[in-house]
Amino acid sequence: MMILLSLRKRHFVNILWLSILLLSACKKSDDHELPGIQITSAEYDGKLLFVNKNNFQITTNRDAIFSSDDSRVKMDANGLVKRLTSGEVVAIDIAPKEQPENKTRFYLLGATDTNHDKPQITYNGKGATDTYNSYLKGWATLQKLPVSNETYALVLRHADADQGVDYSLNHDDAGPANWWKSKDKALARQLNEEGRIRARELGANLKALGYPISRVYASEFNRAIETVELMELNLPIKQDSLLNHPSHNKGDLFKGLIRILQGTPIDNEITLLSTHHPINEIIISGGYPTFPDVSPFNWTGMYFVKIAPDKTLTYEGAVSWGMVNYWRHLSKP
Repeated sequence: MMILLSLRKRHFVNILWLSILLLSACKKSDDHELPGIQITSAEYDGKLLFVNKNNFQITTNRDAIFSSDDSRVKMDANGLVKRLTSGEVVAIDIAPKEQPENKTRFYLLGATDTNHDKPQITYNGKGATDTYNSYLKGWATLQKLPVSNETYALVLRHADADQGVDYSLNHDDAGPANWWKSKDKALARQLNEEGRIRARELGANLKALGYPISRVYASEFNRAIETVELMELNLPIKQDSLLNHPSHNKGDLFKGLIRILQGTPIDNEITLLSTHHPINEIIISGGYPTFPDVSPFNWTGMYFVKIAPDKTLTYEGAVSWGMVNYWRHLSKP
């Protein structure tokens, strides 16, 4: 009996000792397990980091290494973003300094209106009044839509276009009849290949997001018409000279926009208007309620307008092509 008790006691001690060793090993393993890195920059909403100035320092909850193979962003390994192309969304890899191979990916938006690249920089107008807050508001609206009880308009700047020059910019005479409608780049500026690609992708993204676009307006310039044709919305395109580029229409584009929008029905659907810079500039004395004096408006970018039952128009923020593309792939992979 004594021998049996002794064996049982020894067996219990061995089990207890083995448990202690296992717990110790687990604790040792836990001590070497690094917690996840968190972006602590106030401009990060958990989906997108709004880089709203040059030399923007990304902050984190622990030391990290940053990297990117995207040429549109200039940054160092410590997360100092020296420059990011305005309106573009780029991928960034981040890893703990202790485990540089353990990378996580997140995304930055160039929330400025001063860092355009060629050819865009050649055709950019006035800088936006408040790019950061316009993009913040637009990002929120992009995620909110579609809704079933509100009517909206998407004011779209035509896709990337640097092929040719509008006739009136180099000539004093009236020129060939309807030169601005021409598909000939010797008479009117046309889309480039990047623009055609982005127009197609924008159309696919808006359809994937379920945007109930029921009406399409375009300026009479081919670059605006071709943009919506490439979007393949399967809707008639109503051409309106009120949306024409100032190289032909010397009137106030924004006033023309107001006139068109106040004539649209309140049907809880979306009107798309393909037009030009500077329809984003408010020239009206005293401004226009809720609209910034100048909205961000890159090629293939948009701003949202909500149309109330009493035809009050409310600015609902701006989005770039990159923001729409990113949101579609984030929400509808």
